[in-house]
Amino acid sequence: MRVLLLSTYDLGHQPFALASLSAAVSKDGAEVICNDLAVEPLKEEAVKNSSLIALHLAMHTATRLALQLLPRLRILNPNAHICFFGLYAPMLGNILVEERNMSFIGGEFETAVKKLCYKLNGSHFFNAHERNVTIIGKYRFQVPDRTKLPTLDNYAYLEEANGDRKITGYTEASRGCKHVCLHCPVVPVYGGRFFIVPVDIVMKDIRQLVEAGAEHISFGDPDFFNGPKHALDIIAKLHVEFPHLGYDVIIKVEHLLKHQQLLAVLKNTGCRFITTAVESVDDHVLLKLEKGHSTADFSEVVEITKRLDLHLSPTFIPFTPWSTVQNYQYLLKTIMNLGLIDNVASVQLSIRLLIPLGSRLLELEEIKARAPQFDQEALSYPWQFSDPQMETLANNVRQIVEEGEQRSKTRREIFMELWEASNNAQEPATGPSKTLNLSLDYTDIPKMSEAWYCCAEPTRFQAEQI
Repeated sequence: MRVLLLSTYDLGHQPFALASLSAAVSKDGAEVICNDLAVEPLKEEAVKNSSLIALHLAMHTATRLALQLLPRLRILNPNAHICFFGLYAPMLGNILVEERNMSFIGGEFETAVKKLCYKLNGSHFFNAHERNVTIIGKYRFQVPDRTKLPTLDNYAYLEEANGDRKITGYTEASRGCKHVCLHCPVVPVYGGRFFIVPVDIVMKDIRQLVEAGAEHISFGDPDFFNGPKHALDIIAKLHVEFPHLGYDVIIKVEHLLKHQQLLAVLKNTGCRFITTAVESVDDHVLLKLEKGHSTADFSEVVEITKRLDLHLSPTFIPFTPWSTVQNYQYLLKTIMNLGLIDNVASVQLSIRLLIPLGSRLLELEEIKARAPQFDQEALSYPWQFSDPQMETLANNVRQIVEEGEQRSKTRREIFMELWEASNNAQEPATGPSKTLNLSLDYTDIPKMSEAWYCCAEPTRFQAEQI
């Protein structure tokens, strides 16, 4: 049978999930075609001639775009079985309950999709009760098959501090996460569990990425230090075999403090930067989100990494139901005082909290009261700020960031515009002074050409591409 694997958006990476599923399904004899709509047009002939069309839902953005694409797929091939797989698939299955000839697979999707192929390819009856499944457990991982994907030079690249551009390969050393932060989309699927990918599989994947031209490796694990020994084994082998290869990782603030003695190892083995989900510099909000760290912890991590000359790339959710204009002003002031203006991607200063179906945020009575109705089109529970001025500020911030990035403004230039917008959002102004005496000379740090974020609405450009 012919299987079409589709990705709408994967944070600027070559889609790892498509490569992993391609390896699993091809092994059983299926003819697999991969199509990444982030960098190439829809392969309409493949849509028309495929028995199974599987769409990867890596995050909210990808899910919104996939739903936008669905009517076009149905027109091109009304008889194909549509399978959504990935973190957001189980949620979508609870929404599209009336859809027929469609399935939804979360967790370790490879085995379930292989089983689906087997049933669709034979005379086996497809059980409707199996249409929405989540597989959590150890999976015998295989080396991803990247041969059917666009080449690495189509994707986001590393920008070194000296201006050099490094072709980047993306891989994963684990799945899931042992933490249960209230807002995280990993939690409803994995529930505090994580599974490691064997070191030899990770290294084989890295080798084929290097052979394909990768000069930098981006590890996409929700937290690289969920299993610190496993992480160290991988980077030790990576550095011995490819001493000039750089990499970046994602690590919680809590783990950066707990395992701070390991950070020098990261620095000495080529780690270019660490993405860390700070989310807020308001301890009240951090407690609400059950992040496991405080603002003081974040400040301490900043000092530790600065001493090691190990760059941080903090991520934030500035706009939550608890946010005020003063909170936003304080966030900007904290970023400036910690010397992180050039470290923070501008989009991180515009993110609004999303509350998807099944989110642990719905455990909070105040969230239930503030966001009582699920919006099926938006795939989230919409909520409003208690202060109307915040709604205006959030919209202004998003516009400033989108326009600034389209015009290739520096992070520092956009930051200054956001500072001014936050001061104009409330009269009389409180918090930082209206005049920001900040040099436009920015510090170059290693960063990806496309900023990392997982829970945001699709941009107008992304929607137009689909």
